[in-house]
Amino acid sequence: MGSYFEAERLLNGPPVTRAAYSDRTAWIMAELSRLVYEPLPAEVSITRLVHEIKESVAAGEDEDAVASLVKRAMEAEQGTSTELVSILREADFELLESFDEGGTQAFLARFNPGGSFEGMLILAFRGTEMEVADIFADIKADLRSAPGGGRVHRGFLEAFERVKEPISRALDRHAGPPLYITGHSLGGALATLATRYLEKDGTGACYTFGGPRVGDRDFFSGIKTPVYRVVNAADGVPRVPFGYGFNMFSGFIGLFPGSIPKRISSFLENFRGYTHFGYQVFLNAPPNRPDEYGVPFKKLRVDQSPNFFRKARLVLFRWVKTWGAAAAQDHGSGEYAEKLKAYALRRNPE
Repeated sequence: MGSYFEAERLLNGPPVTRAAYSDRTAWIMAELSRLVYEPLPAEVSITRLVHEIKESVAAGEDEDAVASLVKRAMEAEQGTSTELVSILREADFELLESFDEGGTQAFLARFNPGGSFEGMLILAFRGTEMEVADIFADIKADLRSAPGGGRVHRGFLEAFERVKEPISRALDRHAGPPLYITGHSLGGALATLATRYLEKDGTGACYTFGGPRVGDRDFFSGIKTPVYRVVNAADGVPRVPFGYGFNMFSGFIGLFPGSIPKRISSFLENFRGYTHFGYQVFLNAPPNRPDEYGVPFKKLRVDQSPNFFRKARLVLFRWVKTWGAAAAQDHGSGEYAEKLKAYALRRNPE
């Protein structure tokens, strides 16, 4: 496991009583969005893994697949999941429940370091991993009618619905403090869906990191909970599925005569209408050089509601300079957390 919550002073009483964007809260959410990638108690259950091993053998899967499951069972026996609990406890978090259903993972934790701070609940969703369920969730990008109105990414909705009921019951059991929902990548999409269906009029907020588009404008119309969408430089994931540019392209195809262009345009309608939702927070891409106090990313800028042309120029320059590699390089959850920590430390000096 990596190191988490190293800037301990930023954990002292984050301003959860106001739902406005907070540098400290953003860093805390980024750390939890990173931590949720670690093994969760729900997914390392011995009983569950034994069942998976039996199914894998019966299905005739190759030796490596079975060996991987056996390794997970051994790690569970050795108390792997307790490491996650320990990391959270050292930062004054309590793991309340974890969820693992059909490839969708999340945990619910409570943060309450004492004093006058009233505490907060955090629901953190895991992002994309190289697993079949996650890959299918990402590529099922057609928009379908959403419960409650609007249209939503089919794969994201299917992934969320696997855990919706158990999470809803858990939230009922632990109701009280403000609820903050978070996630990185696919986890950001799931966090947005959870905000729509579980906390659309809540007292907390939603923080996503490198999250893709989730639905159309009507889908988001009922959300009153603040949503803060953090994007790191040239990260490619927040640019998909394509938005207004794709709408124009599919409409242009339909202008051509003949039945084939009309059929293509009709098919593309399934993917037309995506838009982002929430308040964008944009991180630039400075060299990772420390300032005079040893805080990294000396020239880091964090722009709220950034200028479109300045942002587009930076993104295009990085894509060209790195031959497109920056789309993946800027997506890592670790860099989101490191940049947000550096900015919060400067904004909250000792």
